[in-house]
Amino acid sequence: MQISIRSMSIANNLKMATSQQKTRSLSLLGMWGVLCLSLLGATPRGILAADTVITGAAVVTADGSVNSGWAVIVGPNGQIKALVPNEEVSEAFQGSIFNAPEGSVLTPGLHDLMGALGTRGQAASLQAGTELFDPDLDASQAFDPTDPWLDVAAQQGVLYTTLAALPLGVVNGKSATFLCQTSKTPLRLGEGKQTMALGDSVLSGNRMPTSRTALISLWRDWVASDPEELKSAGLLYVYEGIDLRQALSLPWSVVPVFIHTGGDARSPLDLVSGLPGPVHMVVGPLLEGGDASHLSMAVQAASKGIELSFAGGLPAGPADHLRTSAAIAVAAGMNPEAARRALFSNPATVAAATGTGIIEAGARADLVLFSGDPLDPASKVIHLWRGGEGQRVAGSSKVGELDTFRR
Repeated sequence: MQISIRSMSIANNLKMATSQQKTRSLSLLGMWGVLCLSLLGATPRGILAADTVITGAAVVTADGSVNSGWAVIVGPNGQIKALVPNEEVSEAFQGSIFNAPEGSVLTPGLHDLMGALGTRGQAASLQAGTELFDPDLDASQAFDPTDPWLDVAAQQGVLYTTLAALPLGVVNGKSATFLCQTSKTPLRLGEGKQTMALGDSVLSGNRMPTSRTALISLWRDWVASDPEELKSAGLLYVYEGIDLRQALSLPWSVVPVFIHTGGDARSPLDLVSGLPGPVHMVVGPLLEGGDASHLSMAVQAASKGIELSFAGGLPAGPADHLRTSAAIAVAAGMNPEAARRALFSNPATVAAATGTGIIEAGARADLVLFSGDPLDPASKVIHLWRGGEGQRVAGSSKVGELDTFRR
């Protein structure tokens, strides 16, 4: 189904929200850029001929703000070397300079979380089987690096895909994140996180638990045993409001990321303040005309300081659904900076994909150049870089669904 969010109400609300956004101090960012250079042992005058300099575009930083006047230096190793003021890029520089068009915005790659992108759409290949506790399951076994949809998604700015087994057991092995690039050899990013589930998907008539009461009892006994899987932050599927409420009643020592993509008005957001650490939640996808209570819950969660990431779902959904979720959330009242973090830096935290989702020294040079703010549905992908290797993306009048490319 084609999703359109170009209604006047969303566009007007988005412009209003964007106009209210505070401009980040350039002097502070300047100090940060110089610090990046000093840590790398480089100076603005020491840009090497082997480097690529991307200049002229505003840059989305880790806090979700958009900052103008900065050039991004990419080293020959495919990593970001530094950010420097545009004026520091000398006209005498003999290396590669990419001059971005006026008004364009440079971002990290978009991240498709918990979808089936890279499995040729075969979500069943991520099934955990019949084991209730299967910590050794690795979602990477389902990844197909020759899947042509990886390149299709990349052309829309989606440069990462994170796979996880279907939440049929309490413990469903580790997630796996890959670069979206069709090739014979997959590039896995990070070690992934342990995935768990507390909800109806775990219940079965063929084995325990057969009821929600039994599931909660099983969870409490497991937590009391101090298992290794709970000693680091994992991913916990708590689809409905009642699932999250019951999860919050457990004695967490390390808070997991809550995959709460079916949350509603009953979601107990006020209870998260009692957890022993910051809370991160995956929500969505948010659709125009979709579940209003889920949208309201997501906006309220962000207002309470809960960091959000938008769920994926490719290739079943439209290729622009991540930005659709962000635009709808901003139109409903979410802070634009929080929405951009939910698109870029936060998914990297969810996936434990080190060196992704941010534009700063030492990160991978997986970058997307949009014609405007990525929160604006009218913005298009102009150019992208994967590991510093650039690719021009032909403009189109409309971002279509991946189904368009299957036929």
